[in-house]
Amino acid sequence: MASWIIHLRVAQQLYQQLHIEPTDMFVLGNIAPDSGVPTADGTGFTPDAAISHFRSLDGNGIKNIHEDLFIARYFTPKHCSSYTKEEYAFFLGYLAHLLTDKLWARDIVYPAKEKQSVLFQNNRELFWQTVKKDWYDLDFMYLKANPAFEAFRIYRENPNIQNTYVEFFAENAFEERRRFILDFYTNGAANIIEHDTYLSKEELDHFVLSSAKEIADRFKLLH
Repeated sequence: MASWIIHLRVAQQLYQQLHIEPTDMFVLGNIAPDSGVPTADGTGFTPDAAISHFRSLDGNGIKNIHEDLFIARYFTPKHCSSYTKEEYAFFLGYLAHLLTDKLWARDIVYPAKEKQSVLFQNNRELFWQTVKKDWYDLDFMYLKANPAFEAFRIYRENPNIQNTYVEFFAENAFEERRRFILDFYTNGAANIIEHDTYLSKEELDHFVLSSAKEIADRFKLLH
Protein backbone atom coordinates (compact mmCIF):
# COMPACT_ATOMS: atom_id res chain seq x y z
CA MET A 1 0.00 0.00 0.00
CA ALA A 2 2.48 2.67 1.14
CA SER A 3 5.64 2.97 -0.95
CA TRP A 4 8.91 1.42 0.19
CA ILE A 5 10.49 4.80 0.87
CA ILE A 6 7.54 5.77 3.05
CA HIS A 7 7.97 2.53 5.00
CA LEU A 8 11.67 3.31 5.43
CA ARG A 9 10.99 6.89 6.47
CA VAL A 10 8.50 5.76 9.11
CA ALA A 11 10.91 3.01 10.21
CA GLN A 12 13.70 5.55 10.71
CA GLN A 13 11.48 7.73 12.88
CA LEU A 14 10.56 4.70 14.97
CA TYR A 15 14.01 3.24 15.52
CA GLN A 16 15.43 6.68 16.35
CA GLN A 17 12.65 7.59 18.76
CA LEU A 18 12.31 4.19 20.44
CA HIS A 19 15.98 3.12 20.20
CA ILE A 20 15.07 -0.13 18.45
CA GLU A 21 18.01 -2.49 17.87
CA PRO A 22 19.38 -4.15 15.86
CA THR A 23 18.34 -1.46 13.44
CA ASP A 24 19.08 -3.48 10.30
CA MET A 25 16.62 -6.20 11.28
CA PHE A 26 13.91 -3.69 12.15
CA VAL A 27 14.42 -2.01 8.77
CA LEU A 28 14.26 -5.38 7.01
CA GLY A 29 11.01 -6.20 8.79
CA ASN A 30 9.53 -2.93 7.56
CA ILE A 31 10.01 -4.04 3.94
CA ALA A 32 9.57 -7.82 4.30
CA PRO A 33 5.77 -8.00 3.81
CA ASP A 34 6.21 -6.72 0.24
CA SER A 35 8.45 -9.62 -0.79
CA GLY A 36 5.86 -11.50 -2.81
CA VAL A 37 6.57 -12.63 -6.37
CA PRO A 38 4.36 -11.05 -9.08
CA THR A 39 1.98 -13.52 -10.71
CA ALA A 40 2.38 -14.33 -14.41
CA ASP A 41 -0.65 -12.22 -15.39
CA GLY A 42 0.53 -9.27 -13.30
CA THR A 43 -2.69 -9.04 -11.30
CA GLY A 44 -1.30 -10.07 -7.93
CA PHE A 45 1.49 -11.63 -5.94
CA THR A 46 2.49 -14.97 -4.48
CA PRO A 47 1.82 -15.21 -1.62
CA ASP A 48 -1.33 -13.13 -1.86
CA ALA A 49 -1.71 -10.06 0.36
CA ALA A 50 -4.30 -11.99 2.35
CA ILE A 51 -1.35 -14.02 3.62
CA SER A 52 1.56 -11.56 3.61
CA HIS A 53 -0.45 -8.59 4.91
CA PHE A 54 -3.12 -10.45 6.89
CA ARG A 55 -5.63 -8.66 4.68
CA SER A 56 -9.25 -9.24 3.75
CA LEU A 57 -11.85 -7.56 1.56
CA ASP A 58 -15.17 -6.52 3.06
CA GLY A 59 -18.50 -6.52 1.27
CA ASN A 60 -17.76 -3.14 -0.30
CA GLY A 61 -14.41 -4.24 -1.67
CA ILE A 62 -12.48 -2.30 0.96
CA LYS A 63 -9.12 -3.80 1.92
CA ASN A 64 -8.64 -4.32 5.66
CA ILE A 65 -5.42 -5.33 7.39
CA HIS A 66 -5.88 -7.41 10.55
CA GLU A 67 -2.73 -6.83 12.55
CA ASP A 68 -4.31 -8.68 15.46
CA LEU A 69 -4.00 -11.89 13.40
CA PHE A 70 -0.31 -11.17 12.83
CA ILE A 71 0.19 -10.54 16.56
CA ALA A 72 -1.60 -13.78 17.47
CA ARG A 73 0.56 -15.73 15.04
CA TYR A 74 3.97 -14.14 15.60
CA PHE A 75 4.03 -11.55 18.37
CA THR A 76 2.34 -12.75 21.53
CA PRO A 77 4.26 -12.41 24.81
CA LYS A 78 5.10 -16.12 24.54
CA HIS A 79 6.55 -15.64 21.07
CA CYS A 80 8.52 -12.57 22.05
CA SER A 81 10.03 -14.19 25.12
CA SER A 82 11.56 -16.88 22.90
CA TYR A 83 12.92 -14.54 20.21
CA THR A 84 16.49 -13.43 19.79
CA LYS A 85 16.92 -9.66 19.65
CA GLU A 86 17.22 -9.99 15.85
CA GLU A 87 13.95 -11.91 15.57
CA TYR A 88 12.16 -9.48 17.86
CA ALA A 89 13.32 -6.46 15.83
CA PHE A 90 12.31 -8.14 12.58
CA PHE A 91 8.78 -9.00 13.70
CA LEU A 92 8.35 -5.56 15.28
CA GLY A 93 9.31 -4.09 11.91
CA TYR A 94 6.82 -6.38 10.15
CA LEU A 95 4.10 -5.10 12.46
CA ALA A 96 5.17 -1.51 11.76
CA HIS A 97 4.73 -2.18 8.03
CA LEU A 98 1.17 -3.45 8.51
CA LEU A 99 0.25 -0.47 10.69
CA THR A 100 1.80 1.98 8.23
CA ASP A 101 -0.25 0.48 5.41
CA LYS A 102 -3.43 0.88 7.46
CA LEU A 103 -2.65 4.52 8.14
CA TRP A 104 -1.73 5.11 4.48
CA ALA A 105 -5.14 3.80 3.43
CA ARG A 106 -6.90 6.00 5.98
CA ASP A 107 -4.91 9.21 5.52
CA ILE A 108 -3.75 9.09 1.88
CA VAL A 109 -5.72 6.64 -0.25
CA TYR A 110 -9.27 7.40 0.85
CA PRO A 111 -8.78 11.20 0.67
CA ALA A 112 -7.33 10.77 -2.84
CA LYS A 113 -10.42 8.83 -3.89
CA GLU A 114 -12.60 11.66 -2.58
CA LYS A 115 -10.55 14.42 -4.23
CA GLN A 116 -10.55 12.58 -7.55
CA SER A 117 -13.92 10.89 -7.19
CA VAL A 118 -14.94 11.41 -10.83
CA LEU A 119 -11.76 9.80 -12.14
CA PHE A 120 -12.01 7.00 -9.58
CA GLN A 121 -15.58 6.19 -10.59
CA ASN A 122 -15.01 6.47 -14.34
CA ASN A 123 -11.58 4.91 -14.76
CA ARG A 124 -10.11 3.21 -11.74
CA GLU A 125 -7.08 1.92 -13.63
CA LEU A 126 -6.17 5.46 -14.69
CA PHE A 127 -6.82 6.73 -11.16
CA TRP A 128 -4.33 4.25 -9.69
CA GLN A 129 -1.77 4.95 -12.40
CA THR A 130 -2.07 8.69 -11.71
CA VAL A 131 -1.78 8.65 -7.93
CA LYS A 132 0.88 5.94 -7.79
CA LYS A 133 3.05 7.82 -10.27
CA ASP A 134 2.90 10.85 -7.97
CA TRP A 135 3.73 8.72 -4.93
CA TYR A 136 6.79 7.20 -6.55
CA ASP A 137 7.90 10.52 -8.03
CA LEU A 138 7.78 11.97 -4.52
CA ASP A 139 9.99 9.07 -3.39
CA PHE A 140 12.46 9.75 -6.18
CA MET A 141 12.58 13.46 -5.36
CA TYR A 142 13.07 12.67 -1.66
CA LEU A 143 16.00 10.37 -2.39
CA LYS A 144 17.56 12.88 -4.75
CA ALA A 145 17.30 15.60 -2.09
CA ASN A 146 18.44 13.25 0.71
CA PRO A 147 21.22 11.05 -0.72
CA ALA A 148 22.39 10.12 2.79
CA PHE A 149 18.95 8.86 3.89
CA GLU A 150 19.99 6.52 6.69
CA ALA A 151 17.26 3.87 6.62
CA PHE A 152 17.72 3.40 2.88
CA ARG A 153 21.48 2.98 3.39
CA ILE A 154 20.86 0.43 6.13
CA TYR A 155 18.48 -1.49 3.88
CA ARG A 156 20.96 -1.36 0.99
CA GLU A 157 23.84 -2.64 3.15
CA ASN A 158 21.90 -5.15 5.30
CA PRO A 159 23.93 -8.38 5.57
CA ASN A 160 21.11 -10.39 7.17
CA ILE A 161 18.76 -10.53 4.21
CA GLN A 162 18.02 -14.29 4.19
CA ASN A 163 14.49 -15.22 5.21
CA THR A 164 14.46 -17.51 8.22
CA TYR A 165 11.45 -15.82 9.83
CA VAL A 166 8.17 -16.37 7.97
CA GLU A 167 7.25 -19.60 6.26
CA PHE A 168 5.13 -18.12 3.45
CA PHE A 169 8.12 -16.43 1.75
CA ALA A 170 10.96 -18.28 0.04
CA GLU A 171 14.40 -18.22 1.64
CA ASN A 172 15.71 -15.79 -0.99
CA ALA A 173 12.54 -13.65 -1.18
CA PHE A 174 13.93 -10.72 0.82
CA GLU A 175 17.12 -10.57 -1.24
CA GLU A 176 15.20 -10.73 -4.53
CA ARG A 177 12.95 -7.92 -3.40
CA ARG A 178 15.91 -5.84 -2.21
CA ARG A 179 17.62 -6.07 -5.59
CA PHE A 180 14.43 -4.93 -7.31
CA ILE A 181 13.88 -2.03 -4.89
CA LEU A 182 17.45 -0.78 -5.10
CA ASP A 183 17.40 -0.84 -8.92
CA PHE A 184 13.98 0.82 -9.01
CA TYR A 185 14.93 3.71 -6.77
CA THR A 186 18.47 4.20 -8.05
CA ASN A 187 17.21 4.63 -11.60
CA GLY A 188 14.19 6.68 -10.58
CA ALA A 189 16.10 9.13 -8.41
CA ALA A 190 18.75 9.60 -11.09
CA ASN A 191 16.19 10.52 -13.74
CA ILE A 192 13.58 12.46 -11.78
CA ILE A 193 12.86 16.08 -12.61
CA GLU A 194 11.38 18.24 -9.85
CA HIS A 195 7.67 18.87 -10.43
CA ASP A 196 4.43 19.50 -8.57
CA THR A 197 2.34 16.56 -7.38
CA TYR A 198 -1.24 16.33 -6.14
CA LEU A 199 0.09 15.24 -2.75
CA SER A 200 2.55 17.84 -1.51
CA LYS A 201 5.89 17.12 0.10
CA GLU A 202 4.62 18.85 3.24
CA GLU A 203 1.58 16.56 3.40
CA LEU A 204 3.84 13.55 2.99
CA ASP A 205 6.21 14.78 5.71
CA HIS A 206 3.23 15.20 8.02
CA PHE A 207 2.07 11.65 7.26
CA VAL A 208 5.49 10.22 8.14
CA LEU A 209 5.72 12.07 11.46
CA SER A 210 2.12 11.54 12.54
CA SER A 211 2.16 7.87 11.56
CA ALA A 212 5.40 7.22 13.44
CA LYS A 213 3.86 8.81 16.54
CA GLU A 214 0.68 6.75 16.25
CA ILE A 215 2.61 3.52 15.70
CA ALA A 216 5.01 4.30 18.56
CA ASP A 217 2.02 4.79 20.85
CA ARG A 218 0.64 1.44 19.68
CA PHE A 219 3.98 -0.24 20.34
CA LYS A 220 3.94 1.03 23.91
CA LEU A 221 0.67 -0.82 24.50
CA LEU A 222 2.14 -4.17 23.44
CA HIS A 223 2.76 -6.74 26.16
